[in-house]
Amino acid sequence: MCGRYVLHSPKKDIESHYGAQFTEEGFYTPSWNIAPGSINPVNLLGKAREPGIAPLKWGLIPSFATDENIGFKMINARSETIEEKPSFKKSFQRKRCLIPANGFYEWKQIEGTSKKLPFFIHLISSELFSFAGIFESWKNSDGNPVFTYSIITTQANALLQPLHERMPVILKPAEYEFWLDPMNNNIDELKSMLVSYPMEDMRVFRVSDLVNKTANNSAELIQPLV
Repeated sequence: MCGRYVLHSPKKDIESHYGAQFTEEGFYTPSWNIAPGSINPVNLLGKAREPGIAPLKWGLIPSFATDENIGFKMINARSETIEEKPSFKKSFQRKRCLIPANGFYEWKQIEGTSKKLPFFIHLISSELFSFAGIFESWKNSDGNPVFTYSIITTQANALLQPLHERMPVILKPAEYEFWLDPMNNNIDELKSMLVSYPMEDMRVFRVSDLVNKTANNSAELIQPLV
């Protein structure tokens, strides 16, 4: 799964990576401890099919939901069943997005105990990369739209399997345009992109337990624990 991630790249670097501009000012602050329920930059195509980097809330709220708190149960969408689940099906068909990240955390359960050890994972070849995601628009009690997203997960590669059986889907830049285009509705072709990222281009290391508290948020969190 993916329950916490990092995005600290400067705004100009994010815009350059996607060839798109932020749609709103003031909502992006670099974070080393992004948690569900927070507002974060998401790259998507708007109604005019123009790319933009917009503020979306992490935790997808289906359009038919009656309670926005359901979003906390929808932070991830399993790649194997994404085209079948009512909460994700329509978004996967027409509302796909890219979630910028510099890395993510995973916790390893210590056998025979309740303790979990945090690890940080990032790519070796690229500081900034993208999770594959889906988004949705939901109307709150005031009738105002709330835009939310979910990160797609798949089976972990051999490097991450000792930590967790799942990992977020990471797309390569060459796949961005095809993924974002809402006119691409070949489910089989889209699902073929939802695979584990090559372990050879990933690095994982133990980090401090400070990351366990969402109130802690600094570059110290992604320093290797010696």
